[in-house]
Amino acid sequence: MFRLSKPKIVRNTTMTVLSSSVICACLFISDSLSAYAQRQTTRRAPASQPNGEALNATAKASLDAAVAALQSNSLAEAETQARAAVAAGPRSAVTHNVLGVILDRSGKTDEASKEFNTAIRLDANFVSARNNLGRMLAEHGKRDEAIAEFERVLKSDPNHVQAHYNLGALYADAGDFAKATEHFARARQADQNDPQLALAFLNVAYRANHTSEADAAAELVERSAGSDPKSLFTLASVLAETKQYERAARLFARVNELTPHTFEVLYDLGIALYNLDRNQEAAKYLAEAADLNPGPPETHFRLALIASAQNDHPNSVLEFRHAIQRDPKNANFHFMLAREYSRIGFWDGAIDENTKAVVINPKEAAYVYARANANYRKGEWTAASIDFDRAAELDPKIENIDYLRGYAHRAAGDFEKAREILEKFIAAHPDHVDALSSLGYVAIEQGRLDDAEAPLKRALQLSPDEIPVLYDYARLALKRREYTEAVARLEKVIGKLPTLTQAHYQLFLAYSRLKQNDKAQTELAEFKRLEALEKQVEKERILDEKLRTQQLLGQAPQ
Repeated sequence: MFRLSKPKIVRNTTMTVLSSSVICACLFISDSLSAYAQRQTTRRAPASQPNGEALNATAKASLDAAVAALQSNSLAEAETQARAAVAAGPRSAVTHNVLGVILDRSGKTDEASKEFNTAIRLDANFVSARNNLGRMLAEHGKRDEAIAEFERVLKSDPNHVQAHYNLGALYADAGDFAKATEHFARARQADQNDPQLALAFLNVAYRANHTSEADAAAELVERSAGSDPKSLFTLASVLAETKQYERAARLFARVNELTPHTFEVLYDLGIALYNLDRNQEAAKYLAEAADLNPGPPETHFRLALIASAQNDHPNSVLEFRHAIQRDPKNANFHFMLAREYSRIGFWDGAIDENTKAVVINPKEAAYVYARANANYRKGEWTAASIDFDRAAELDPKIENIDYLRGYAHRAAGDFEKAREILEKFIAAHPDHVDALSSLGYVAIEQGRLDDAEAPLKRALQLSPDEIPVLYDYARLALKRREYTEAVARLEKVIGKLPTLTQAHYQLFLAYSRLKQNDKAQTELAEFKRLEALEKQVEKERILDEKLRTQQLLGQAPQ
């Protein structure tokens, strides 16, 4: 599959012995001196020579031999001849520059750098050597130094095509698409109709929101491509990378007509349609791609995402598992399968898959956080609290993470830790109803009844109909032995949610303390009825979950 990477840094590779203005490469020829021999007989000698020693006959002959050897990829011979040229013309910027190119091709970067710098010292305005030095610096990750070198090239030659192109590539790599667009546009001034330059330009222009200029470049490339499927596919891939999915999908579809049943084309067409939310069409092409080549895991992963979006859980799980079988060390595949399990309430599966993701990448907060949620939903409170704490360490910016930590510690029965976390959270979020409610709950459980009053009252002021807060506020009155007040508060809770089982039990206790035995027995009977119903519902839920899990895992019912 074609995936356009960042634009490559371009060398000055077509070197003559005539002039610095001739020592410049065809823009998209890499590491070749092929134009040297071709152009010696067709280009007229310019008026000026590079500064430094003029080439004598011996140096020129050795340089010609070095270029010929490099063209045939005989690097050792090329280096020998280039060194002979330097020996015969030690003050020639040209000979040092050519030797630098050959040394760089041979992987001798330190020596190459010295030769380029020698050429520059001999002729500070020798743009070919500066461009080659900048290109070598860029390829070794020294971006700032490379940019500075290319800028020096432009000071000597403001219209130097390669320097503009190379700066465009570097700024694109740095994410500065506005500057990248500017330099690629300057490079294009040499030939507005060059499809390769247009392709590089539109790749950054779309990212810099220069949409109309990018559209024009895309149209030019498409016209130039004609009916050539490779060129159209390359353009479509660039458009897809820059999120121009409508145009990309159209071009991928056209390529599919020209060369039908090709895995790469079908896959990329499916992805473009997926990004347009045309899931039915996307699934069709991705499924065909998977039939042609079932090996790549990404195809199954995308099919799983589409099935998930359509709530087709069995097929989603199946495709996620296919992806994992092909790439078991891909943490994101495990994470997304865990998410699918969570959506259907299969918490054991979610915990297991999230654990695999965490093992593969223990520093990814999203994986730890997801496992915390799954543990919490299953009722594994201690495990949940440990994971929420770890997720907070990895990414303190997770929304409400300290509240979740406090709540998990509360559910795990670690009330003192919960209190510490919740108080800190409420200091920063004084109107967070759930945190206030949890802090009140913790205070009740710790027997600090006076401390429970303020957060529960504040929570009710903010949300008067919040059932959990109303219930805990009623429990507070019962704990204080304010039975009449407890009855009033509990009846208010039951009036809003008659099926709240524990509220009926608490009301039974309150009536018992008030010696209102008939009412107490009525509430006790209702509590038992609801409790039995809850047990039956839970039993059926467990059975349903078991059957669903067996179906998802392809097991026969027991």
